[in-house]
Parts: sequence; structure tokens; C-alpha cells
Amino acid sequence: MAGQKTIPSKTVKKQAARVRTKLKETPHSGLVASILSNQKLTIAIIVGITLLAFLPVLGADFVNWDDGDYYDNNFINNLFNPEIFTRTVQGNYHPLTMFSLAINFAISGKNAWSYHLFNLLFHLVNCALVFRLVYLLSDKNNFIAFVTAILFGIHPVHVESVAWVSERKDVLYGLFFLLGLISYVKYVDEHSKKHYVLSMIFMLLSLLSKPAAVIFPVVLFTIDFLRSRKFNFRILLEKAPFFLFALALGLATYFFQKKAGAVGVLGYEAGQKLLFPFYGVMTYVFKAFLPFNLSPFYELPTIGVDLPAEYYIAPLFCLLFGVLLYFAIKRNRIIGFGILFFLVNLLLVIQIVSVGSAIVADRYTYIPYIGLFFIAAWALDRYARKNSSALVIGITAILAFLTFNQTLVWHNGASLWDKALKVAPSARAYNNRGNLYVKNNDWASALECFNNAISLNARDDEAHGARGNVYFNTGKVDEAIKDYHVSLAIKDKSAMTWDNLGVAFLSKQMYDSAFRCFNKALSIDSVFNPSYRNRGYTYMMFSDYKNALQDFNKFFTYVQDNPEIYNFAGTCYRQLGNPQESVKSITKAISIEQRAEFYVNRANSYKLFDIEAAKKDVLTAKNKGYTIPADLLKAVGM
Repeated sequence: MAGQKTIPSKTVKKQAARVRTKLKETPHSGLVASILSNQKLTIAIIVGITLLAFLPVLGADFVNWDDGDYYDNNFINNLFNPEIFTRTVQGNYHPLTMFSLAINFAISGKNAWSYHLFNLLFHLVNCALVFRLVYLLSDKNNFIAFVTAILFGIHPVHVESVAWVSERKDVLYGLFFLLGLISYVKYVDEHSKKHYVLSMIFMLLSLLSKPAAVIFPVVLFTIDFLRSRKFNFRILLEKAPFFLFALALGLATYFFQKKAGAVGVLGYEAGQKLLFPFYGVMTYVFKAFLPFNLSPFYELPTIGVDLPAEYYIAPLFCLLFGVLLYFAIKRNRIIGFGILFFLVNLLLVIQIVSVGSAIVADRYTYIPYIGLFFIAAWALDRYARKNSSALVIGITAILAFLTFNQTLVWHNGASLWDKALKVAPSARAYNNRGNLYVKNNDWASALECFNNAISLNARDDEAHGARGNVYFNTGKVDEAIKDYHVSLAIKDKSAMTWDNLGVAFLSKQMYDSAFRCFNKALSIDSVFNPSYRNRGYTYMMFSDYKNALQDFNKFFTYVQDNPEIYNFAGTCYRQLGNPQESVKSITKAISIEQRAEFYVNRANSYKLFDIEAAKKDVLTAKNKGYTIPADLLKAVGM
């Protein structure tokens, strides 16, 4: 049974003794020795250096890459909103992450500082937890724990997990994941049922922070391997509750991701897709030791084009890596554990099952790299004791410098995508940079970005849709419609693109076509509120004020600060014979924005039951320079 005390066999005892002998604390000289003499000081040094390396993130803004979905939505603006625990975001169910963001919203609203502060604080706590985990795994070897934790804390590849608000899920799931592993190690070493239960609880909290925690029960086997636990039915039974939790959330996540269109990569040959995992492993190993030219996005290869040479080199690299793992398992459990820990934690993100449009991502290394850092720390402890102080100080200085500079890249969207376009040009990078130009009404620069995106990937639906928006906003409606059609031919499950196509048809007074587009958008996403607004306006063009009003009221359940739609709703109420409700709706519009035409519209409603109030609105509009229609002037006696 789980948590039951067992007496290890003599063989297992001997194996465990050999492991502990290899990890036994050895003396170090110089500054490192001084630091290691006090564990609290050691942790303080780790946290302090990490804080300094990441300090620029506290002045960073949000970036235009997923951040809006996490901080700018309607269900985190209330800590007690049950939707926090029932809704998914981008196909992920992570309620604890969303609740933590709701706390940020309560603190700083849509100002980024508290979001970045929380991310950094979670990372600093995780540094201390990595120290504690490795301290236990290494049979209380302070040096190995210190080096592993400092590498974890200031490695430049981890900047993405910390500096990107959307990756709150990474640092939060990491916190509970590490606590769960620490509890499991204590359970194994002390045969403590309490720590077995704690490990399970922390795994569940990690799952509710990020679905990636489904790999947790498999990771436990790597600890069993390090501790020389005999693999048998009892060990399997011990993991059963962990696997049940993982299976439940794993299946749900797969369903949510598939519904969001993030699962499955179409167009690649089977042989090409087979190379993706090998390329991922090779890339992650190299970036652990050569963390240069980092980019927020490493795009999948272009479909229909031969893969670059490195994809064909990757299987050979992985074969050699596998040989190293084989001999490590036979002769050196420390190296074997480190590699196994690294590989197991990467299983879900190396495109074995195609998810997303990136071949690799820096954020995916947050937990896996602990395994490689553990090996590096052990190697320094075993083979470089005389020079350990100089090596640790030198490596720390270099990594801290690289990390500090990498955090500056994440200052805002412009700095992020400008760097991405220098390091790893991709359709996604051009799209996101172009969207920033759109925000500043720089249509020429935006068009250039979207053209470049399409030249890199002609099947990029987002690029065609975005270029369509540029054409529409510069008066080239026919070109916009063409791009929208191309975008939908690639991916027809985009409510936004259907809505944009509907607006284009609406501008050409092709109302039937517009209706079909808005209906299609809402059939894909029933909460895509712009389509309720636009379809309501289209109903008004047909004088169908009842259906228009229904759509406007549905729109108001999502957006309460749009004065123009309150004004339109006021017109609908008046046309339906309810001038009093009309006045109420238009008054809401005026409370948001005091536009002259709103006063004129309200005057048209007031004139039906309150001439004096109508006169006041007419005078207000007139003072704002608005030309009052003759029939309204006559109706109010002016």
C-alpha cells in the first residue's frame, strides 16, 4: 500500500550506498566554501543574484502575444467570479493561474507592474525550492544544490517563463510541482504517509495551474531510479492515484486544445513529423549550454519545403545521447537520473503529439533543465573542486549578464518582436509586429510586415486576415474580402475572420452576405461579442428593431462601455414605441461620451413625451456645433 514501510534488500542498500558515496559532501575552498557554510546565506545569495538578474522585468509592460487573453478579460475583474474556475483560456484549464491574475487585477487593474512582480516572486521562491529538492536528492550536498539552484535561477532561457505575464502558469505550476517532488522524496526517504498525501495534493494544485503537470507521476519514477527503488507492482500501485488525476485533466486538456484548434499539424509528411521530437531534444540540450540568439518564437518549418539539414542531424545526436543514457543507467545513476528527468519532463512538448505552431519554446525548459543542471553541478563537485569558486563565479557572472539583457527584450511588444525578427524571422513575429503598427495606424509598415509573413508562410491564416484588415482600413474593401476568403480557406473556424468579412460586406451594403458571416461567427464562438454588435446593426438596416435590440442587449452582457451601441439601442426602443426606455439607453451613451449626435437622438425620443427636455438636448447639441435637422427644430418649437 502507498506509504507502507518496507525494508530494502541488501542489493538495493548497496546500490543506494554507492549513489550516496558519489554525492557525499566534499570540501570546497574560497568564496563558495564561505557561502556553503550557512544554508540560509546560500539561499539568500541565490535569490539575491536572481533578483538582480531579473530586475528589469519590474518595469516591463504587457506584450501583444496572448497577454490580452489573460489580463484583459471580463472574468478576472472579480475575485469571486465563478467563471475563474469554470472557463478555459486558449484551450487550457488552469483556474489557480487565473485566480492569481484576478488578485493582480484587484491590485493594479490593467497596469502590468503587479503581474510582473508576482511572476518574479514565484520564480524566486522556486529557486529556493530547487535548492531544497536537489539538497535532498543529493544526500544533502550543499554545493550541488547551490549550483543547480543558481543555474535554474539565472539561466537566460528561463526569462520567457518569468518575464512573460502569460506564463504565470509556468512559474505557478512549477512552484507546486517542486513542492510535490520534495514531498515525494521525503516520502521515499522517510516512509512518511503524510508526505505521500502532500505530494498528491501539490500535484493536484500544479495541475490546476498548468496542464503540463500531467507528467508528474512519470517524473516520480526518475526519483525511484535515483533512490534505487526496485520496480514492482507495489511501486506501480503507489503511483495509481497520481495517474488518475493526470489522466482526467490530460484528457480534458486534449479536448479543450483540440476545440481551440491547437492540436494537430496538417501538411507535413510522416517522415518529417518523425524528425520533430529529435530536433527538439537536440535544440534544448544545446540551448542549455549555449543560451544565445534566444527568440520568443521558433516557428515550425514551412510546409511543402525540404527541412533544414539540422533536422536530419538530430536523430544522430539523439542516438549518441541515448547511448550516453544507456551507459549512465548502467554505471552512473546521477547522470542517468539527470538525463531521465530532463527527457521525461520534455515528453509533452517535443511535438510527439503536434501542439501549437512552434517547433521549440524557451518556456518549455523551466522544469526539465533541472535535470541537466543537476548533472553539471555534480560534475563540478566531482571534477573541479580546486577551481570550483572561480568556475561558479565566472559562470554565474556570464549567465546573469545574459539574463539581464534578455529581460530587456521583454520590455514591451515592440522590443520583443524586433529582437525576434533579427534572431529567428517568422510569420508569427511579422504578424505580431504588424499588429503593433496597426495599433498606431501605421498602415504602410503594417502591410509590409504582413506581406513578409505571407512570403514566409503562404498558409498563415492570421497573416491573410491581418492584411485584410489593413486593406479594409485603407479603403481597399475588395482586396480585404479576398484576403479574408483566403484566411478562411486555410482555417474556417475563426470567428474573428468571419466577423471581419461580415463587416466588409456590410460596408458594401451586401446585407445578406453580412448576415451569413455574423451567424457563422457566432456558431463558432457564441461569446464573440463583436458579432452581436455588428449583426444588431445589420438588423437595423432592415428596420428589424426587435432582433437588433436583442443582439445589442446580448452585446451589453460582455461590454458595458460602448456609447455608440447604447445610442443604437435607444433608437430601437423608440422605433418599437418605447421612448422612455430609449431615453434611458441614450442617457447611458451620454454618460460615457457627450457627443452632439447622442443629444440629438435623445431629443427625438424626448419630443414624444417631454418637449422641454427635448429643447435642452437640442440646445446642447447646437452649442457643440451640430446642425439640427429642421423637422426636430419644428417639433420642439424652435
